[in-house]
Amino acid sequence: MDAPVPTEDPAKHRAALLRAMPMSRMLDYGMDHGDAVHLAGAAVSEPWHEVAARLAEAQSTRAEAAAGRGDVETAAACCRRATASLIFAQMAFNTDHPAKRALYVRLTRAYQAAAEYDTELQVERLSIPFRQSHCTAWFVRRSGTRPGPTVVIVGGQSGWGPAFHRQAEALARRGLSAVLLETPGQGDTRMVGGLHLDGDVDRAFSAALDAVRARTGYEGRFGVWGNSFGGLLAARAAVHDSRFGACCVSGATTKPEPLPFRTAREQSRALLGVDTDDEAEAVFRTLWLDPAVDRTSAAILVLHGGNDPLVGLDQQKVFLGLSAHHTLRVWDDGEHTLYNHSAERTEFVCDWFRAQLRRG
Repeated sequence: MDAPVPTEDPAKHRAALLRAMPMSRMLDYGMDHGDAVHLAGAAVSEPWHEVAARLAEAQSTRAEAAAGRGDVETAAACCRRATASLIFAQMAFNTDHPAKRALYVRLTRAYQAAAEYDTELQVERLSIPFRQSHCTAWFVRRSGTRPGPTVVIVGGQSGWGPAFHRQAEALARRGLSAVLLETPGQGDTRMVGGLHLDGDVDRAFSAALDAVRARTGYEGRFGVWGNSFGGLLAARAAVHDSRFGACCVSGATTKPEPLPFRTAREQSRALLGVDTDDEAEAVFRTLWLDPAVDRTSAAILVLHGGNDPLVGLDQQKVFLGLSAHHTLRVWDDGEHTLYNHSAERTEFVCDWFRAQLRRG
């Protein structure tokens, strides 16, 4: 597997990775604490993706041994920890390098293996027809129960799909279902489906709702939960599809622009399928929201961390103007998307979705 080829020296590259992927984020996405410590403290001479991939392989080996003993609960847990390690392995590449693609295949296989061992949750991989291709998603619900109201969960420029399993699991414990959606520009939808993000993305969310309705017959209200840049996508979905009755935005801005550092610029270009900052800026402008003209009947919940280095509180407050029914929750010491308050954040949001979607 080829190593990344950063323009800066390895020490600077490792430092940049750790800024983008602090240990709190690793734990939020489901890594084992010991694995997270190992990855964060690995020598600069060891390529990040190779260290993370070895950690995943060790967890997968544990899973196979546990399954052989009949300990399927342990097998499922180890596969999910392997998935989390592979999430961070592939993040070492901002663009669709062959190594990133290979790691993402391993990631989805590990997540599928966890689903096959899981006796409490039903996790179904969906291929949702969209434009000339498809969007990949995962439908998560409690086994043996009728699906409740469903919340679509979406990430941003680098965290996608299985990264948000813990949120889906928390919703399932509350009698709700979840769709871990990889929109155009994200994850498998981009690297296999060949779709990139543009102003048509709202229809991908509607297609996800159609897919859930076709499987369950559910005709009630849906929720949507967007993390980081995905918060904007979630809000757009709520504005453009009245079936969404509740929307949570965490760590986003209504008017995204190319950011001034290399990692974000490369991720943006890969997300949008463009080659320059000017092209990226033009596509981003098609996604902007303006409360003066964009409105939703859905309840809006905005989450903000006071120590978020990417998005300020004033930028987040703009989302409140999209709906007459809005709530703001701030953690003064919170990081971007509240990685460092992940348990409280997830419980708060899932309780809020249950109250909103069960109402009436």
